[in-house]
Amino acid sequence: MEECERRERILDAASTVLQECGYHAASMDKVAQHSAMSKRTLYQMFNSKQDLFHTLVSSRLFNVTAPFCHDITDPARELTDLLLALGEIILRPDRMSLIRALITESQESADIRQILTSLRCGGRDNVLTSWLSCYVHREGYVVEDVAMYGNMLFGMTIGDLMLQSLACASEASWIERMMRPRFECAVRIFLAGFGQAEATPGG
Repeated sequence: MEECERRERILDAASTVLQECGYHAASMDKVAQHSAMSKRTLYQMFNSKQDLFHTLVSSRLFNVTAPFCHDITDPARELTDLLLALGEIILRPDRMSLIRALITESQESADIRQILTSLRCGGRDNVLTSWLSCYVHREGYVVEDVAMYGNMLFGMTIGDLMLQSLACASEASWIERMMRPRFECAVRIFLAGFGQAEATPGG
């Protein structure tokens, strides 16, 4: 088995153990058992339990990648397609189950709160911010904090459906149906107002 396959199997097991047992009881022994890997293998790939769960949360929820063209020709369509690609990953039922578990555990576990805080502070280098940086350069805007606008757009689109799913346990099929029309509308509003707030035409 390739190392990347072992890594994904371990992360899948860590997600399952977290949801079934909670963070405090999610020992490396239990993760090893669920992954059918030895505890030694786990420690060869992850320095500690916190490192393992940091990697789990980072790879499944924060460092999500989707392809996009740096040579922007149709901003509204390309940004909508990028958000749809991200939404299809982040809003999957297994990812939503992980988010629910993290919300629950963050109230009890300082480790989980620290993981989420460290990732949030380091979450500026992501595919959505990268696309917006390309767009800002293309339009000649001067924007001090592109990541802030990326966070706003995420909240208008994926974050909105995520909140509805968490609050109402919305079916995956409903989310899939709502993604495109909502994202297209949000992107039109966002791009129309993007150059009006803190962004000003550059010289």
